[in-house]
Parts: sequence; structure tokens; C-alpha cells
Amino acid sequence: MTTMPGRPAFPDEPFPTDRLRPTSRPAPAHFSPAISVRDLRKSYGRTEVLRGVTFDVTPSEVLCVLGPSGSGKSTMLKCLNLLEKPTAGSIVVGDVTLTDPDVDIDAARTRIGMVFQHFNLFGHLTALDNVTLALRHVKRIPKAEAEQIGRAQLERLGLGQLAGHRPANLSGGQQQRVAIARSLAMRPEVMLFDEATSALDPELVKEVLAVMRELAGSGMTMVVVTHEIGFAREAADRVIFMDEGLIAEDGEARALLDDPPSARFREFLAQVL
Repeated sequence: MTTMPGRPAFPDEPFPTDRLRPTSRPAPAHFSPAISVRDLRKSYGRTEVLRGVTFDVTPSEVLCVLGPSGSGKSTMLKCLNLLEKPTAGSIVVGDVTLTDPDVDIDAARTRIGMVFQHFNLFGHLTALDNVTLALRHVKRIPKAEAEQIGRAQLERLGLGQLAGHRPANLSGGQQQRVAIARSLAMRPEVMLFDEATSALDPELVKEVLAVMRELAGSGMTMVVVTHEIGFAREAADRVIFMDEGLIAEDGEARALLDDPPSARFREFLAQVL
């Protein structure tokens, strides 16, 4: 492939959606919750962004969180790994109470992968180095072993040939896949996605959603803040609709999306569909 001088080379290969394995994700089991949130509140000064949010996520469940801008959905998600400190309430992930004042936050965060709207990759590092950085410096895994794990995750996401590329030489969709590989390399128990496709050009959204569908099909527990209603209908077990800092609707994904129970939810869907 030839490129114009001074322009980054974006490799042509998209995420190979045709070789994804069929989804065989089991239905959520009746185990202890993977995530348990009780009366979660968050205020900034006198502004109460979260006004008492309560929900559970069972192991292997995919929960999509919908809502208008300002509804508190991204703040809620960031509270789940203490990027935002709750004002009140409790958050339990597995057997760790994140809101316990004595919790080891760094250790707890290794159990929770998070993918942001923006990729947050280090521009001076290669894709492989971005993926292995936390493995080496947080988990203290030797470099050779970390690189073996990192290459396996890049291969899984169709990026094996791009391990030596820096972010400037990758498309937006490829950068987001590197960010997902970075989270998966830590072997998290749950994955959080905060509008993971909203910063991408429309033609690149499909490849990132394909990765997220593959993760859902593999049994990963996921909480996904998104406006991608098609993804929520296809891949989610449950949908939560947040409005004004509260959960206004909570139910089985297709049933809730195909037959919205409230006028407010119908109005929201009409705006995003």
C-alpha cells in the first residue's frame, strides 16, 4: 500500500467480522451478582447527578444503559471503578466492596476493564506497548510474558499485524480496538464501555461493535453506556433507561425496546433511532 508523504498509513484491513465465532453466551445464571449497586448518589456541590441508583448485574450478563445527555449514565459508570467517588451508596464487584474506605483501589481496578469514548493511548508507544504497559507496571508481569499476553489479545481483535504501529498510524476503529485489547489483557471480571463508538466516524463504528458483540458472545459481563439501539437490541440481556439521575426503566432488552412502557422512553427512542 502506498501513502502520501507525511500522511499516516492506515492499514486497509477492517476487523474480520466474518470469522467471529457464533455467539453461544449462556443466559445469566442465578449466582451472586457480578456487580451490585445500592442507593448510589453523586453530587457536585449542590447539583445531584445520581439520586439513588440501585441495580444488579449477574455474571455473563450484558447490560446496556441508555439515556439522554445529563441523565447521569456516564457518571454512574465511572463510579463503578471509582473514577468518580460516590457521595453515598454502595458498590460491590464480585466479593470486593469498592465503597469500603479501606479498599485497595488499584487492586480492585485490575478486576474491572474500562473502555472510554476517547482511546487514551500513549502516542509514543506501539500498539503492543500500550497493551502491555499495565501488565508490566501494575501486575508486575515480566516483559516477555506480558508481550505474549498482549500479542494474543491483539490477534484476537484482528490487530496482530499492527502490534508495532503507533496510534498515529492506526484508524480510529483500530485505536479503539487496541484500547479494548489493553483492558482485556488485564483479564478483568467485568468490562465497562462508556460511549465506546461515539468518537468514531460512522464507517468505523461497525468494526468496534463487532468486537463488543464477540465479547458478549464469549460470556463477558458487560455494562455498556451507548446510544447504539441496534446493538442494545441484539446483544444486551437487559436495558436500563436513566433520566434525571434515576433509573426510569429496567427490563429485558428486546421487550423494553420493542414496546417502551412510558411516554418518556418512547420520546427518547424517537430521538435516537
